[in-house]
Order: sequence, then C-alpha cells, then structure tokens
Amino acid sequence: MIKSEISLEGVATDFIASLIPAEKPRKKTRIAFVSVAIEIHFNWDLARETTLSVAESIRQMLPEEQYDFIVAQEPFQDHTELQQFLDDAAHGGIDGLVLCHSAYTTGEVASQLGTWLSKHKTPIFSLAMPEPMGNGLNLQANRLCSQNFVLGILNSLDVKYQWLFCAPQDERVEAELQRFARVSRTLSQLKGRKALIAGASRVPGFYDCEVNELEIMKKLELGFDRVNLIDITSRMSEFKDDDVQEVKRLILSHPDCKLNNVPDKQVEDTIRLALALMAVAREGDYLGVSFKNWPELFDHLNVAGDGAMALMNDQGIIVADEADTGAMITMLLFKELRHGLSKPMLSDISYLSSDGERLGVWHNGSAATCLRKQGAGFECRKHGILENYDEESAWGMLFEFLVEPGPVTIAKYQAPSIDTVLAFEGEIVESDMKFRGTYGEVIPLGVSAAQVVGTILDKGLDHHWIVGRGHFAEDLKVLNYWLGVEDIPVSNAGESAGFGGQ
Repeated sequence: MIKSEISLEGVATDFIASLIPAEKPRKKTRIAFVSVAIEIHFNWDLARETTLSVAESIRQMLPEEQYDFIVAQEPFQDHTELQQFLDDAAHGGIDGLVLCHSAYTTGEVASQLGTWLSKHKTPIFSLAMPEPMGNGLNLQANRLCSQNFVLGILNSLDVKYQWLFCAPQDERVEAELQRFARVSRTLSQLKGRKALIAGASRVPGFYDCEVNELEIMKKLELGFDRVNLIDITSRMSEFKDDDVQEVKRLILSHPDCKLNNVPDKQVEDTIRLALALMAVAREGDYLGVSFKNWPELFDHLNVAGDGAMALMNDQGIIVADEADTGAMITMLLFKELRHGLSKPMLSDISYLSSDGERLGVWHNGSAATCLRKQGAGFECRKHGILENYDEESAWGMLFEFLVEPGPVTIAKYQAPSIDTVLAFEGEIVESDMKFRGTYGEVIPLGVSAAQVVGTILDKGLDHHWIVGRGHFAEDLKVLNYWLGVEDIPVSNAGESAGFGGQ
C-alpha cells in the first residue's frame, strides 16, 4: 500500500473539477500466474498445493480495482499446454507474468516459455522458495535448481527477467512482487497512449527540453500530438463568467491566500487558460502535457501560464513548464509508479548551501497548490523573473509558496531519448524562502547535496528536475531495468569543482 505524503487539498480543486470533462476510466493491469513442475520424479501434491497457496497470496497483494489476476490452477509440465494458456490469456493482454517454481521442470517447458516471452516482450518475475527438508528427507521439489535451470534457458534466449528466492513469509516477497506489479502497471498504462505538446514546440533555446519522439515510442510505446497555442487560447471564451468569477473567489478568499498583486483580468485569463488546457487534455485523453508557456503568452495574451499549470497539476493532469517533454515523461512515470500520489513538481536546482548539505529546488509557480507548506499559505503574484525587468509590465498569475517538508524522490530522464537517468532520495526540510516562486530545500539521503550537484555539472545533465513525494528510488531501478535505461551514479567528490565534457 502506498501512503500519501500530502494531506492538503488543492485550491478550488472540487469546483474546477466540475467545470472540465471527467477523466476516462483507467484499464486494469493484467498479471498472469503460471507454475511449473514435473510429476514423475517429484511430489505432485506438494507442487499443486504450492501453486494454489502462492497464487492466492499474490492475489491478496494486488488491489482488485487496479489489477486482473489470471491464474493457471495447475502446474504446467506439458509445454504445449503452457503455450495454449499464455496465448489464451494474451487475447486480453498480459502486462506482467509471475512464474512460480513449484518443483523441477523440463527443458521443453522452459524453452517454450522463453520463446513465447521473446515474441511478447512481457515482464516476468521468477519466484522460488525453500522446500521441506531435514536429515535424510528426500528432495521433494528441487525448486532452487528449477529456478536455476529455467533462468539459464531464458538467459540463453535473451529474455530479461526478475527473480527472487526466499521463504514465502519473508517480507521481501510482498515488497518485490508489489513493486513488479507497479512497474508492469506503469508500462501498461503508457502503451498505445498519447501525450500533448501544447504550443507545438519547446521554448526558445531550451535544447534539453526536446525529445526524440521515435526513441520514446520505442521505449514506452507513447506517442505525441502537437497543437498550436491558438488551439488552446481560442477556447478560453467557452467558460461562463459566473464560473470564472467563482474560481477567482475561491482562490483569493481562501484562508491560505496571503497576498494578491495580480490585476483581475490576468487572474481571470489565467483561470480561463487553465480550464481550456484541461478541457483539451481530457477530451483528447492525453496522459500529460508539455506546455510552451512563454514567450507567446507574455507577448500576445499578457498572461503567465504558470498559475494555470498549478491548477491543472492539482487535478492530477500532468503538465510540464517550458514544453519540457522529457520532464513531462518523468512526471508521468512518477505519477503512475505511485498511483497518482507522487504529486510531481518541476524544478530547477537553484541553491547549494555553503556546507554542501542542502540543495534548493525552485521554479516560478506551476507546482500543484496542494504541495504548499501547511500553515505557511500561498501568494498570488506576477511573474517574479519578469518583474526583475519591469514590475509594471510583468504578467501573472502564479502561485508562490514554500513546499511542504517530507520525503521526496528526485530524478530526470535525460533528453533527448531517456536512455539515462539520475535519481536520488531525500527529505524536504524546514527552510526560509530564499527565492520567490515554489521553493523547498532538500537534504539528499546517502550522498551530499554537493556530490549530487557536482555529478550534474560533471555530466552536463538537463537543467530541470522532477520532485516526487515519497521514497521510491527502488521502484525506479526496476522500471529502468525493464526500459533499458542506464542509472547514472553520483560520482563527484562534492568539493564544488570537477571536470566535464568527457
């Protein structure tokens, strides 16, 4: 069970939800279960009992509202029957396969499984456990050798797999199987779906926000549509004035709203932009949006898109600033792995403490408002970076706040092909607000902030980082294995110096 790390509600979330199309129902993830054994030499009753007891324990681990669990009730010892079961199950789709080594098996069964997996590219989890033993007791199942034998054949057939050998009561069984199921679900939810690049391209000069769409399709089977900003902004007038005024009232009269310096029209236009973008995303059934929020919105609409994105992220509709599509993909993976509870936030790393222990995550104000620190409130402001040039001509509306302390995982799948990723866990801790916007300070776990920043600079990594609530780096490692993504280790000594370009 994944625990929510955030208890606050987003600002005006319920009323906004009533103004936009509802999210379409999510499909269930289908996990199949098979076991293998051979009757002629081993205890068949024990193999059958093992099959049923393990299958039932796994069924109880998987929330039925999210998973369909398809179980073969008998161990397979005939390779043609195994193929028939897998082919039949595949008609409805198999998103993950659990293999239980109830006893020793044959090479024909193992090779049939391997050739099927070679064609269907389905994640597989191999599970075996110790068996009854004692002084002079006959070997009744030979499960460990069965696992060794089968995995050797899968390896020879270039089939990827996960495996675990431990007692059924070991807590690792539930932890690792649930992790495998979450990863299988994440991959299945993205297959055949689309995301939206709103604005049709990235913002000027932000080269690390671009992705290679074909490489992303190869890894995730996720496609992309591109629409021009006019396709969004032309729909802003569709929403009733009374509804826009009510959203504005709910925001500005909220007890946590400590300041508003944004002219009414900019507040209203921000709300209309948010509703239009959310309507397009829901109508198109897009999993997420990367949004080109400048310079056209500044120059032609006289509004900043950050506040609109904050309201959108509050609805659980992933949207990334500055049309950073790699960041949007990272946010999507965070959301799916954590069943929507990660509340991902796009940030720059904009501060490193003098002792090298803390780093500051900051951005202009597009993070979900539910991430605000309890009791500290939020401010509705004009764009702080635009104000550096001219306060009078700066546009709004943005939500600015300190971020709620707590456990986080931070990562970015690197542009343009998400072949590599740097990920680390940490804690957002109490701090002052060093920069206006959305801000929090992180103490990484296991490494220093200076080592993390040094590695980023040594490797010349992308400049946006995604902050997700909770610790789930182990989930990311499993996901990366199945995606073929390389984990970048933290390698800098943490002395605020280094070498790059190698």
